[in-house]
Amino acid sequence: MSEIFAAVDALLAKAREGGDLPEPAERERLRKAAGLTQVEVADALKTRRETFAKWEAGTAQPRSPKRGAYAFLLAGLADIHGTQGPDGWLTLARRARPLDTSTADGE
Repeated sequence: MSEIFAAVDALLAKAREGGDLPEPAERERLRKAAGLTQVEVADALKTRRETFAKWEAGTAQPRSPKRGAYAFLLAGLADIHGTQGPDGWLTLARRARPLDTSTADGE
């Protein structure tokens, strides 16, 4: 039985990886609206500009944890600059940032 649950967990993990990014044109619009270059965003996400350009164009997809960071950035930019087109991705993107588990005393 545990194999069945492991398989279901894998499917749920795969489902969580999708739907958290807007359409490619919206990704580019949000970045440009913020006055950010592809190099700046790629550097922040610890990836090459060429790789980021593929993510932005939708020809490649970022994987976790970079996908979550990219989705969270786009959600923040959408909060500042608004969205154009379908915005169902925003709910998932806003949840992409993991909770900070550190305590106040630095443990």
